[in-house]
Amino acid sequence: MDKYDTLAGEQKEVINTLITGINVFMTGCGGTGKSYVIQSVMEVMPDRLKARGLKGVIHVTALTGCAALLLGPEAKTLHSWAGIGLGKESASELVGKIVKNGRAKKYWRETDLLVIDEISMLTAELLEKLDDIGQRMRRSSKPFGGIQLLLVGDFCQLPPVVKEGVMNFAFQSERWTAIVPKMIELKTIHRQKDPVFHTILDEARRGVLSAESEALLKSRMGLDWKSLKIRPTLLFPKNHEVDMINEANLKKLKGEHRVFKASTGYANAMVAAKVNQKDPGFQRSQDMMDREGGYRTDLELAVGAQVMLIHNLKVDEGLVNGSRGVVVEFLSKETGETYVVVEFLDGRKIPIAKHKWELDGWKGVFRAQYPLRLAWACTVHKAQGATLDSALIDIGMDTFECGQAYVALSRVKSLESLYIHDFCVEAFRLHPTVKAFYGL
Repeated sequence: MDKYDTLAGEQKEVINTLITGINVFMTGCGGTGKSYVIQSVMEVMPDRLKARGLKGVIHVTALTGCAALLLGPEAKTLHSWAGIGLGKESASELVGKIVKNGRAKKYWRETDLLVIDEISMLTAELLEKLDDIGQRMRRSSKPFGGIQLLLVGDFCQLPPVVKEGVMNFAFQSERWTAIVPKMIELKTIHRQKDPVFHTILDEARRGVLSAESEALLKSRMGLDWKSLKIRPTLLFPKNHEVDMINEANLKKLKGEHRVFKASTGYANAMVAAKVNQKDPGFQRSQDMMDREGGYRTDLELAVGAQVMLIHNLKVDEGLVNGSRGVVVEFLSKETGETYVVVEFLDGRKIPIAKHKWELDGWKGVFRAQYPLRLAWACTVHKAQGATLDSALIDIGMDTFECGQAYVALSRVKSLESLYIHDFCVEAFRLHPTVKAFYGL
């Protein structure tokens, strides 16, 4: 069956609009299948683009490395695809940098359709800078130089990271409507099936909880979760809390602790012979992958460690990014390869091998590491885009960002899989600019 046939009405509208050549902003609350539409675009659109006389080249990007990993092995960060590094320089300076970068230059010149996920984290300034670069690289005054765009995200979720100055959402750019004239909102929630939970999430997204929803959420506080063999992942707002919790729990485990280091590998001997690991460009790509990828370069595990899959291992069997489990064994094969045996929530014990992530810009070169992360705790930012089997969330006074409480809440599938550590109704906030944009 064609993936297009599995899409719901609004999801099909996205594809149908892209087929006509129009740029689209696809939005919708968490769990409405935005990532599934992106996967469908990758399958359906190449032939549709070729029918318009184009080459059918599609690239999928996201604003963060974690978000890119969720979209599959071909996805890249937007900054990496564009070849702009941190993107702090002017558009003119960045064009000068790009033309010296063969890979980035090719991307800008040959891409027919560019998908940008987690658009809520993109500033108006960077959107305009990329627009300028596209027009110069392709010698066209059309938005992005004529590259067709599918922008994806929910501005009610996490906003751009702004160290100084005023919040600057992408839609605040004067060019927004010219760049993406069509907005399509997905409204059918697929992640959560409970209509009561739907109502809570809708209110949380808008930043206004009813008394009934507040009472239901408070009823999830003080529940016994420590007696569970596979405990819920603790979602906290800040990194230092998460690191402290994971390290403290790991140290408590008796028995052998093993540290697995990420390694560099090659598709074959010919690829290996061509690569100089001391090349500055190679080092930059590897450092960026290690920094922005979801894996740990040094992964310490022990029997009893609570872990989470960070890769869609077997989607048809329910082993997906966000699946929770506990390490029960280290299994050594005669080949010398070690498997980490994880018992998942459904009781299955699955041997997990190292996963290979291809290094951006280096065909046939990959970083290998176990697709596991310690999961006693995780930041809300790291969890954005993931579906968790079970979570204990902190939505108290430490919730510092608009949309952060909503993102934490919407990671789980049901109220029964939700535990609440701290609760403050003031944590549910929607930025007034976003509220006006959506007319909420």
